[in-house]
Amino acid sequence: MRQEKHASMNCFVKESWSSVSERDVGAYDTWIDKLKAAQGSDWCPGRRPSGPFRAALRHKVIGELNVIESRCDPCSGFRSKDHAGQHEEPSVILLSYLEGGEHIEFGGQRFTLSAGDTFVWDSSQATRFEVYEPLHKVALAMPTRLLSHDVVSTLRSVSRKFDVSSGSRFLLNNLIRGVADRDFDDADIEADTILDAVNTFVLGAARVEGRPDKSLRQQQQREIIRYIEQHLTDPALSVGQIAEVHRISKRYLHWLFREESMTVNEFIILRRLQSCREELINPEVAHLHVSQIAYAWGFANQSHFSKRYRAQFGESPTETRNKAIRV
Repeated sequence: MRQEKHASMNCFVKESWSSVSERDVGAYDTWIDKLKAAQGSDWCPGRRPSGPFRAALRHKVIGELNVIESRCDPCSGFRSKDHAGQHEEPSVILLSYLEGGEHIEFGGQRFTLSAGDTFVWDSSQATRFEVYEPLHKVALAMPTRLLSHDVVSTLRSVSRKFDVSSGSRFLLNNLIRGVADRDFDDADIEADTILDAVNTFVLGAARVEGRPDKSLRQQQQREIIRYIEQHLTDPALSVGQIAEVHRISKRYLHWLFREESMTVNEFIILRRLQSCREELINPEVAHLHVSQIAYAWGFANQSHFSKRYRAQFGESPTETRNKAIRV
């Protein structure tokens, strides 16, 4: 195995192999073993091709992402229900086709894929494939847990072969090819940056196939806001926690709200203050101390709460309560 280390610890070439270096008939078996190892999933080869078998594989690692550029002569294989049911970490592979073609049976459907196509495969279902002419493709493989909930949900309801008319599909295709490029080997980049782009492009491509004609950013904003509203009483609610739960980076989360009048953190504080004010003027909870109300809505520091409250409403929490009592 050849491993090429580069300046960035986030990106390195783990494997670079070609059948040209094989001097015996073991090229086919070697290619299968190396492809399985790079993909991180098991499958069975079909009928052994007759004659010499030409293949090549280049495996690059970026964080938890695996970029696999492969070439091979016609061959076939399958992944059974038993394979899919094995206790391995669920994964998703985005495929970009550069040359040649193959047939794939997935989810009860048959797809013919050739140069320019983009396909999304995942480890949850049985699969069959047949390379019908010498193939050159790039795969971007990742654990399913790294994708946003929206993307995972979307993949259950749309065609895995993306519409060629989608601009987002075009961008996704170029992203997959770009990260496989040798010029990208020295890139100092975080996997989260690539994942943010994948999440955006997959959802954008899916909109062409019947998702509501709404801004992707607005859809994601609404999901984030709904989550915040449901967890205002959780003292652990924060930008970091929200990003982790929704499988996006903090930078992408801030980008979603870049055109709003307040940041995500400011919105959380405002909604908590408003909720506290509603309870301070509610006679049914007049028996609760101001500090109890503040703590219940995520404010662990009473002094911090009082300063924030006065800045927002122009009076102290106690003054708000006293006015409500007099009324």
